[in-house]
Amino acid sequence: MIVNGYRLVIREFTCSGYYRLSGALLFITGSEGCAMPYNYQYDMATSKATVVFKLLFRWRGSVWRAVYVEYFIWLAAYAILSCIYRFALNTEQQGKFEKFAEFCDKRLSYIPMNFMLGFFVTVVVNRWVTQFANLGMIDNIALFTSQLVKGNDDRGKNLRRNIVRYCVASQCLVFRDIHLGVRRRFPTLETMVAAGFLQKHELDKFLECKSRYAKYWLPFNWALHLLNVALEEKRLDGDIPRNAIAQEIRSFRTGLSLIWTYDWVPLPVMYPQLIFMAVHTYFFVCIFCRQFIITPTAANFTVVDLYFPIMSSLEFIFYVGWMKVAMELLNPFGEDDDDFDCNFLLDRNLTVSFENQCYHKLIKSQISMPLHTFVYTVGVIVIQS
Repeated sequence: MIVNGYRLVIREFTCSGYYRLSGALLFITGSEGCAMPYNYQYDMATSKATVVFKLLFRWRGSVWRAVYVEYFIWLAAYAILSCIYRFALNTEQQGKFEKFAEFCDKRLSYIPMNFMLGFFVTVVVNRWVTQFANLGMIDNIALFTSQLVKGNDDRGKNLRRNIVRYCVASQCLVFRDIHLGVRRRFPTLETMVAAGFLQKHELDKFLECKSRYAKYWLPFNWALHLLNVALEEKRLDGDIPRNAIAQEIRSFRTGLSLIWTYDWVPLPVMYPQLIFMAVHTYFFVCIFCRQFIITPTAANFTVVDLYFPIMSSLEFIFYVGWMKVAMELLNPFGEDDDDFDCNFLLDRNLTVSFENQCYHKLIKSQISMPLHTFVYTVGVIVIQS
């Protein structure tokens, strides 16, 4: 279904007599959307020798895909300079070029590539791990709410669903501002209503609240208010279960706040500038100093003239690939192959938030299971019925 230029998909949630149709907004018409990150772990399920080749020759998300454009540009520049040196320069000019190449080669180590790249990648990976750990899974809030907020009537069901849904709505608001794919999917707040994260009257209340800053906190405020309502209506057994749910909401909100602050305050721009400039400068100099010298009397004469820079090519792939790893991890909320698929996470959290409320009662087993007593001995487990 196409509504106002957006593609909508109808989604159903059915549980305990509850039936809901909500438009799940996918992506702007004409956009391919965000693909799931490539998961290669199943390719590495064994340690067989063939597994290494299966991993190395993957294209999607690979180092080959990351560096091939820069590599061919660098290789073309190397080949052009090699042709000029071999065929366009006279003997005197070749001698001057060879001295310049020797000069650059001896001082190439002035650029501390290993130290600069290694330290930078370590910082970036630590940021990536922290952001990944705080993306926010709604399961704890949904489980605590479904089990601690009592009531099988419509009022109780709505309380449970709305508490969790408001938390997911806040997550969606945060992701809209930091993730390109989510922003493309939800360009306006009205699209969140179409997707089921908010209802129309809730959006009106949201817009009525005037603030100079982003109102990520407002749906959390609603969720905590509903907890107090549930406590007043005796749907919670005192303050302990209420505080347990509130602590889970607090942890969820704190994680989202941390992610937002990482987006608000990135690494100083001079740091990645310095690293990227160092890597590109290093290989620009390599175009000159890694040429095969053909004059036998030159101090840096190359005994074996291979024409093709094999070792320099390997060095280029390793160092530039290392830099590309840092570039991809620097902003995991983009549209690279291995960036976080926040659209999937939002859909998953919204679905789980409803599904958990469907099974808030323990289903008794219809099968009579014998009671076993486990007796543990050294190296042997004996089961006594």
